[in-house]
Amino acid sequence: MPTSTQQQPDAVAEARAKFDALVLPHLDRLLAFAKRRTDSLADAEDAVQEACVRAWLGFHELRDDLKVRSWLYRILRTTLADAREKSGRRNQLVSITRLEQAHDELLGGDQNEVFSEVAARLTSEVVHLALAEIPEDFATAVELHDIDGFKYAEIAEIVGVPIGTVMSRIARGRKLLAGAITANQRAWAIAGWTSGRTASSPRRANNPRGRPS
Repeated sequence: MPTSTQQQPDAVAEARAKFDALVLPHLDRLLAFAKRRTDSLADAEDAVQEACVRAWLGFHELRDDLKVRSWLYRILRTTLADAREKSGRRNQLVSITRLEQAHDELLGGDQNEVFSEVAARLTSEVVHLALAEIPEDFATAVELHDIDGFKYAEIAEIVGVPIGTVMSRIARGRKLLAGAITANQRAWAIAGWTSGRTASSPRRANNPRGRPS
């Protein structure tokens, strides 16, 4: 019969194996999210590493294995927020009004449609730059929904706000993102992403996420 000293290492090994099985498949997506929220790959890797440490220390708090992905994103988001607070990184880099005006004046039309067309044509580098231009709450909501594919309820759990607030942030965040791209397209050497489109004859793009909310 095994002693208590033998059982403890076995329990730790079992927990570690379960942790690895649940967490490791999500590391690439977590790193991609962190890269969009930080200034360098090193900072992103540090944030993911710290988030994994926090996840391991709080692994007993995970009640439902099926919710591990949103649980990990919530931890990573908190880790990134802590890092921004320590470094004094932006709370809001640009005027929301300026971005919304850029969107309305140069693009017009339905903001969700505009975002879909923009997202379908731009590179990940440009999206990264544009997301860094808009306030954190809006950028995170758009990223989680339109890039990482989370549903409204999952995002609400990750960021800790009601579903209605999530939907509002996504709608306004898309408008701000399109405005940021429009306001900076010359500096970023973006050419032709609005070619062939007018406010009176929009072209609807395919859903970039391919999953319902």
